[in-house]
Amino acid sequence: MAVEFVVAAPAFILLLLLIGAGGQWISASGEVGAAARDAARQASIEINFADVQPAARAAAQADLNNLCPAAAQATVELLAGGRQVAASTWTAGAQTVSVRISCNVSFKPFAVLGIPASETFTDNAAAPLDPFSQRTG
Repeated sequence: MAVEFVVAAPAFILLLLLIGAGGQWISASGEVGAAARDAARQASIEINFADVQPAARAAAQADLNNLCPAAAQATVELLAGGRQVAASTWTAGAQTVSVRISCNVSFKPFAVLGIPASETFTDNAAAPLDPFSQRTG
Protein backbone atom coordinates (compact mmCIF):
# COMPACT_ATOMS: atom_id res chain seq x y z
CA MET A 1 0.00 0.00 0.00
CA ALA A 2 2.82 2.42 0.83
CA VAL A 3 4.55 1.80 -2.50
CA GLU A 4 1.42 2.70 -4.45
CA PHE A 5 1.03 5.89 -2.44
CA VAL A 6 4.66 6.90 -3.05
CA VAL A 7 4.15 6.44 -6.79
CA ALA A 8 0.65 7.93 -7.02
CA ALA A 9 1.11 11.02 -4.82
CA PRO A 10 3.65 12.84 -7.09
CA ALA A 11 1.59 12.00 -10.16
CA PHE A 12 -1.52 13.37 -8.48
CA ILE A 13 0.31 16.57 -7.48
CA LEU A 14 1.59 17.04 -11.04
CA LEU A 15 -1.94 16.55 -12.35
CA LEU A 16 -3.25 19.22 -9.97
CA LEU A 17 -0.47 21.60 -11.06
CA LEU A 18 -1.32 20.97 -14.71
CA ILE A 19 -5.00 21.71 -14.07
CA GLY A 20 -4.03 24.90 -12.20
CA ALA A 21 -1.76 26.03 -15.05
CA GLY A 22 -4.52 25.43 -17.60
CA GLY A 23 -6.97 27.43 -15.52
CA GLN A 24 -4.50 30.28 -15.11
CA TRP A 25 -3.85 30.26 -18.88
CA ILE A 26 -7.55 30.44 -19.76
CA SER A 27 -8.21 33.08 -17.12
CA ALA A 28 -5.33 35.27 -18.35
CA SER A 29 -6.52 34.99 -21.95
CA GLY A 30 -10.05 36.00 -20.97
CA GLU A 31 -8.91 38.91 -18.82
CA VAL A 32 -6.73 40.33 -21.60
CA GLY A 33 -9.65 40.05 -24.03
CA ALA A 34 -11.96 41.86 -21.61
CA ALA A 35 -9.34 44.56 -21.03
CA ALA A 36 -9.01 45.06 -24.80
CA ARG A 37 -12.78 45.51 -25.16
CA ASP A 38 -12.89 47.97 -22.25
CA ALA A 39 -9.94 49.92 -23.65
CA ALA A 40 -11.55 50.13 -27.11
CA ARG A 41 -14.82 51.31 -25.59
CA GLN A 42 -13.01 53.96 -23.55
CA ALA A 43 -10.97 55.11 -26.56
CA SER A 44 -14.11 55.42 -28.69
CA ILE A 45 -15.78 57.89 -26.34
CA GLU A 46 -12.82 60.27 -26.06
CA ILE A 47 -13.33 63.63 -27.74
CA ASN A 48 -9.72 64.78 -28.11
CA PHE A 49 -7.29 62.51 -30.00
CA ALA A 50 -4.45 63.32 -27.58
CA ASP A 51 -6.49 61.66 -24.81
CA VAL A 52 -7.22 58.43 -26.70
CA GLN A 53 -3.97 56.53 -26.07
CA PRO A 54 -3.72 57.41 -22.34
CA ALA A 55 -7.40 56.61 -21.79
CA ALA A 56 -7.09 53.21 -23.49
CA ARG A 57 -3.97 52.39 -21.51
CA ALA A 58 -5.58 53.47 -18.21
CA ALA A 59 -8.68 51.36 -18.88
CA ALA A 60 -6.57 48.31 -19.72
CA GLN A 61 -4.31 48.79 -16.70
CA ALA A 62 -7.32 49.10 -14.40
CA ASP A 63 -8.57 45.71 -15.64
CA LEU A 64 -5.15 44.02 -15.63
CA ASN A 65 -3.59 45.52 -12.49
CA ASN A 66 -3.38 42.19 -10.66
CA LEU A 67 -2.50 40.09 -13.70
CA CYS A 68 0.39 42.11 -15.14
CA PRO A 69 1.53 44.68 -12.59
CA ALA A 70 4.13 46.15 -14.97
CA ALA A 71 1.77 48.32 -17.07
CA ALA A 72 -0.16 46.68 -19.86
CA GLN A 73 0.83 47.80 -23.35
CA ALA A 74 -1.91 49.45 -25.41
CA THR A 75 -1.74 50.38 -29.09
CA VAL A 76 -4.53 52.43 -30.68
CA GLU A 77 -5.29 52.52 -34.42
CA LEU A 78 -7.95 54.46 -36.29
CA LEU A 79 -9.74 52.54 -39.02
CA ALA A 80 -11.91 53.63 -41.92
CA GLY A 81 -13.35 50.93 -44.13
CA GLY A 82 -11.17 48.34 -42.41
CA ARG A 83 -7.92 50.16 -43.22
CA GLN A 84 -5.71 52.12 -40.89
CA VAL A 85 -5.93 55.89 -41.32
CA ALA A 86 -3.93 58.83 -39.99
CA ALA A 87 -4.63 60.57 -36.69
CA SER A 88 -5.84 63.61 -38.64
CA THR A 89 -9.02 61.66 -39.51
CA TRP A 90 -10.06 61.65 -35.84
CA THR A 91 -12.21 64.71 -36.50
CA ALA A 92 -13.67 63.35 -39.76
CA GLY A 93 -13.33 60.08 -41.62
CA ALA A 94 -12.40 57.55 -38.98
CA GLN A 95 -15.21 55.09 -38.32
CA THR A 96 -13.63 52.72 -35.81
CA VAL A 97 -10.98 52.77 -33.15
CA SER A 98 -9.01 49.55 -32.70
CA VAL A 99 -6.98 48.70 -29.61
CA ARG A 100 -4.32 46.02 -29.15
CA ILE A 101 -3.49 45.04 -25.57
CA SER A 102 -0.44 43.02 -24.54
CA CYS A 103 0.19 41.68 -21.06
CA ASN A 104 3.12 39.62 -19.78
CA VAL A 105 1.76 37.04 -17.30
CA SER A 106 3.94 35.14 -14.83
CA PHE A 107 3.72 31.35 -14.72
CA LYS A 108 6.63 30.80 -12.30
CA PRO A 109 4.68 28.48 -9.95
CA PHE A 110 4.18 26.09 -12.87
CA ALA A 111 7.80 26.04 -14.11
CA VAL A 112 8.21 22.52 -12.69
CA LEU A 113 5.88 21.34 -15.48
CA GLY A 114 8.13 22.79 -18.18
CA ILE A 115 5.88 25.79 -18.79
CA PRO A 116 7.81 29.01 -19.53
CA ALA A 117 8.18 31.38 -16.56
CA SER A 118 6.10 34.03 -18.35
CA GLU A 119 3.90 34.34 -21.41
CA THR A 120 2.71 37.41 -23.31
CA PHE A 121 -1.01 37.47 -24.06
CA THR A 122 -2.28 39.82 -26.76
CA ASP A 123 -5.80 40.63 -27.91
CA ASN A 124 -7.45 43.14 -30.25
CA ALA A 125 -10.78 44.88 -29.96
CA ALA A 126 -12.54 47.53 -31.98
CA ALA A 127 -15.34 49.95 -31.20
CA PRO A 128 -17.28 52.22 -33.55
CA LEU A 129 -16.98 55.98 -33.23
CA ASP A 130 -20.19 57.90 -32.77
CA PRO A 131 -20.68 59.84 -36.02
CA PHE A 132 -22.65 62.53 -34.20
CA SER A 133 -19.94 63.43 -31.68
CA GLN A 134 -17.95 66.59 -32.20
CA ARG A 135 -14.29 65.50 -32.00
CA THR A 136 -11.22 67.71 -31.77
CA GLY A 137 -7.71 66.98 -33.06
